[in-house]
Amino acid sequence: MLTIPREIPPDQYAVLVREFCEQQFVSKGMIVDFAVHAPHPPGHNPHAHVLLTMRAMDEHGKWLPKSRKVYDLDENGERIKLPSGRWKSHKEDTVDWNDQRYCEIWRHEWEVIQNRYLEANDRPERVDLRSYARQGLDIVPTVHEGAAVRQMEKRGIQTNIGNLNREIRAANSLMKSIRQLIQNLKGWITELGEKRKELLAQKAAEEAIFLPNLLMKYLEIRKAA
Repeated sequence: MLTIPREIPPDQYAVLVREFCEQQFVSKGMIVDFAVHAPHPPGHNPHAHVLLTMRAMDEHGKWLPKSRKVYDLDENGERIKLPSGRWKSHKEDTVDWNDQRYCEIWRHEWEVIQNRYLEANDRPERVDLRSYARQGLDIVPTVHEGAAVRQMEKRGIQTNIGNLNREIRAANSLMKSIRQLIQNLKGWITELGEKRKELLAQKAAEEAIFLPNLLMKYLEIRKAA
């Protein structure tokens, strides 16, 4: 499922998803079927469901095998014969589309294209699909509510998940205020340190003038005596 920013005009939802699918999936040979859900009314959670093929197709529209047999070789590059008389082998996927490494790649590319559409529509918002922890933010994430919970909350019916998320948001707000207070205190302490240095420097300068004058006065008194 792909979540679509509500800040993008609804008539661009399908254009956005289609461009992403063509770049990331169709270009690699996958067949894609997607559907945009909840585009209206405003305030809903627009998103798209994407179905992908996990096996390739040839130029005639015929499905190709999901995997192929690969013979294991010894250190001399020769096939290994089993006691049964068969050759030792294993199966390999014909495509790597189901490799987990693509999850991070596709997440990043979905983030990039969403931000491009937001910028093209002169919107200040930006999408970041990294977790709070990966962003280095000390924030507690809220719990996914789901359509049923949101509908109940809209009707004024409080739910356990809704109450939990309200508590999490309140805690995050409190922690933000505390962090700001600590930052202000650090700035105040730094400023006091700078002021102290200035006062010490001023005092040293005054003493540098006062002591020679005092010594001259002392010498004059002794000379007069």
